[in-house]
Amino acid sequence: AQGLIEVIESDRSLETVYGHEAVKDWMQQDIALWKKGDLTAMPMGYLLCGPVGTGKTYLVECLAGDAGVPVVKLKNFRDRWVGSTEGNLEKIFALLHALGRCIVFIDEADQALGKRDSGSGDSGVSGRVYSMMAKEMSDTRNRGSILWILASSRPDLIEIDLKRPGRIDVKFPLFPAVEPKEGFQLIRALCGKYKVKIEEEAFEEIKTMIPALVTPGAAEALAVKVYRLIQTQGVTPLDALRDCLDGYRNPVPEEVLRSQIRMAIDEATDVAFVPDAMRELAH
Repeated sequence: AQGLIEVIESDRSLETVYGHEAVKDWMQQDIALWKKGDLTAMPMGYLLCGPVGTGKTYLVECLAGDAGVPVVKLKNFRDRWVGSTEGNLEKIFALLHALGRCIVFIDEADQALGKRDSGSGDSGVSGRVYSMMAKEMSDTRNRGSILWILASSRPDLIEIDLKRPGRIDVKFPLFPAVEPKEGFQLIRALCGKYKVKIEEEAFEEIKTMIPALVTPGAAEALAVKVYRLIQTQGVTPLDALRDCLDGYRNPVPEEVLRSQIRMAIDEATDVAFVPDAMRELAH
């Protein structure tokens, strides 16, 4: 692959993903169709959008584990030499076709896929990348062989033509936890990953300390900090969690989170993907 792509075999499953139930149900139905060779309703691509830290990459790896296919991540295929970028992209497409079935994951898609009108700053390379990607993503011969998955916390910056049906058929919004109980369960689940047991009953003691809009990324960082306190200071899991929550500040400013949440809601192709509490938050 000459360093152009990274192929990841996943041993994870959607069952290990906390929350996002409507999204997981839809994906599992698509995987069932894929496995039995019924490709008529199989989507050409997904868009995962939502605030940073909501687990977009992890969700893709879990989906690939259920599908039993490799995840292909596009690496830096852009080159400073005239024509090299386009040549690298052609090589990538040939590699994808040779794999048979795969999921192509493009993270930070708002930056990676180019623009229809790129101006003259890059000698038109971005525009040509956009044109090549748009053509490949809409090739119906790839249905059932290549599933494109774009991820972005700024879906508004992705060219609208790349997000249209026939290229991206389903847009999934991913959200942080809204209610304190949901945030507690997320933190508790991530603590369990590090063999730190937080009892269910502890919620009543610390519910006023649970921060708003907890993402899986933030919850995992908290879990690591709790584990560290236990190992270095010998405190109980609950005391460690209480210490970590005391004075906690969300790593992403709340106004940024809310803005990215609104964008994700606007992109969603099905209102069932948006929890009631999140719809209220958006307003």
